[in-house]
Amino acid sequence: MEPVEIPQGVDARPGCSLTPTDPVSKVLSDDDLLIEILLRLTPKPSSLRNASLIYKRWRRILFDPQFLGRFRKHHWKLLGFFYQQFNEAPIFTPISDQLDLIAVALPENLSGPYSLGGVFLGCRDGITLVLDRARHKAIIWEPTTGGKNHVTFPPAVSHGFDTSVVSAAVMCSARDVHQHLHNENCLNTFKLVLVCQEDFANQTKVSVCLYDSKSNTWGDIISITGTCKIANVARPSVIVGNALYWLLSGANILEFDCERQTLVVIEKPTTYAHVTGSSVDMSFQILRGEYNCLGLAVLSKLKLSIQLWGRKSNGDGIVSWVLQKCVQLDELFSRPARRKNVILLAGYDEDTNAIFLSSDSHDFILQLESVQFRYIGRRECTHFRMYYPYTNFYIAERPPQSWIKEE
Repeated sequence: MEPVEIPQGVDARPGCSLTPTDPVSKVLSDDDLLIEILLRLTPKPSSLRNASLIYKRWRRILFDPQFLGRFRKHHWKLLGFFYQQFNEAPIFTPISDQLDLIAVALPENLSGPYSLGGVFLGCRDGITLVLDRARHKAIIWEPTTGGKNHVTFPPAVSHGFDTSVVSAAVMCSARDVHQHLHNENCLNTFKLVLVCQEDFANQTKVSVCLYDSKSNTWGDIISITGTCKIANVARPSVIVGNALYWLLSGANILEFDCERQTLVVIEKPTTYAHVTGSSVDMSFQILRGEYNCLGLAVLSKLKLSIQLWGRKSNGDGIVSWVLQKCVQLDELFSRPARRKNVILLAGYDEDTNAIFLSSDSHDFILQLESVQFRYIGRRECTHFRMYYPYTNFYIAERPPQSWIKEE
């Protein structure tokens, strides 16, 4: 058994105890302070199990669902990212210094969907989503364990001749409005949302349908009709509060509130009223903004900057877009290189609020709060990559799989 890290001042030897007058004993008798200490145990699989064997009181705290939720949040970190080109299976690149502790396992039959219209739709809450449209099902898997789950599309979608599933989103059912997780078994307690499009005349009907793994049932199909489509089927949704958001082709935003079961379109900032069509795809990115509100990043290729917008409510309850910050990208590219590089927004990490930037030569991660850049690699080919960050608190103690790419 791996030895557990004992908080300083605690004697775990059999028959040893601290006297009531000992200052450490006073600290450990306070549940709130003890919880803060236990939260700092290392996130190895054996840490909680071994610590729970020391005292019954510790065991009670360590297996409390609220503590487990806080423990996950405290140790939640970006382990790496998937990237994908064309219809190829995604490749995982770890960014942790402890590569030998990371193990990511694709389901054995996952490579099949990519030759049959499969779509990789990124990661959330430690689980990952792939749409197998040819077989009318979604594949949810937990990369650190290799566990997977399948959900068959509802009959109304599977048998719809003119309806196409263009996107989807998955989230843990134990997530609260503040984006905290209170359950580590998200593979079996999740919600799945399908997004479908149907074209007729000059209109597009966008529909959504919600699946709940707890009841193993699909809800009603909710639809809205307009002129905009999902901008890029490979770009994942962003979750803010109880709502999921997708970028539309005209730079407007589709909002589905999972609790209220409502589907609406949010207009883009009026500054970009002229923006339409293909110019939207890699220049706009939905964000989870300050105070858990909806945000939007807009890349200006001419000014080499990113404008950060947020949805704010005034005193009268009117919600509108407010420009919050402008991030200059000058330091990433020398002046001669700017004329050669095409810069694109290539992904977003909800948990760390970071944007992936892709150019003709190099790729970077930009952390929006600190405005810190992190170099993640030189491009190996001219094909564009979409990045899907993978965050989790759990590090599996298994050797890495052969397909993990080291850079």
